[in-house]
Amino acid sequence: MKSYTTVIFDLFDTIVDFNFSRLPSIDLNGVRSRTTSHEVYSVFAGYYPAISFAEFYHHFIESYHQFQDMKQAEWREYPNRDRFKLMLGNMNIPDDPKAGTAADEMVLTHMEGLSRAVEFPDENEKALDDVREKGYRMAIISNFDYAPAAYALIEKFRIGRFFEKIIISEEVGWRKPKPIIFWRAMELLKIMPEEALFVGDNFRADICGAKGVGMDAAWLNNKHQAPENLSPEPDYIIPELPDIGPILPSLK
Repeated sequence: MKSYTTVIFDLFDTIVDFNFSRLPSIDLNGVRSRTTSHEVYSVFAGYYPAISFAEFYHHFIESYHQFQDMKQAEWREYPNRDRFKLMLGNMNIPDDPKAGTAADEMVLTHMEGLSRAVEFPDENEKALDDVREKGYRMAIISNFDYAPAAYALIEKFRIGRFFEKIIISEEVGWRKPKPIIFWRAMELLKIMPEEALFVGDNFRADICGAKGVGMDAAWLNNKHQAPENLSPEPDYIIPELPDIGPILPSLK
C-alpha cells in the first residue's frame, strides 16, 4: 500500500452534494425544470421589466452553455459575473453601470439559490474526521466560479476545520484539470506530488488533472459511470466518500 502525508479533496459532489430537487421548479412550454432562473429573473425584471420571462430564460440557459464552453476551451476560470454580462450582451442590453449592477445582483441571487441546494451528508463528515484522526494533512481544490459562495458553504457546514488550505479556481484563474491549480496547492502545502492523494468525482477534472501532475488519485464514482478503458487509470475507485478510509492507514 502506498503512503501519503496529504489528502486533497474536490469540494462539490465529493465533500458536499448538490441536491437539485431543492431548487425551485418552473414549467415553461410544457417542460418542468429545477432552476434558479425565476429568482434571478425577479432581479432582472427590476431593471428591464419589458422583457418577458420566456425570453429571459432562453438567454439564461444559452449563456450558461456558452460560459461552460469558454471555460473548457483552455480551462480558464472566469468569474460568474461574466456569465451574466455575457447574457446581457446577447440580449443587446448596453454595457453600462445599470447593467453592471444588475449582473452583480443576479450573481448573488443565483448563488443564494444554488447554495440552498447543497447538502453535507453526515457520513461525509465522519469520513473527513477519520482522515484527520489518522494524521493526514488535508486540503481542498475546487472548481467554482464564485469563491464567496464556496467559502460561505464551508463556513455554514463547519468544514474549514479539517483543511490547511482551500484553493478555489476563481481565485487562481484556472480550473482543474489545468496543472497550475494543482501546483498552486502543492506550493502552499510545501509538498511534492507523490506525497498527496487526490479524491474527486469528476474524472476529467479531478483524476486526469491529478494524474497529470504526478499525484495518485481516487475516483469517487458516485454517479456509477462505466469504469472500463479509463485513461489515465485511477489508483483507486470508490463508490462513496467513506470508502476512502480503508485506503489510508493510520499515520499515528
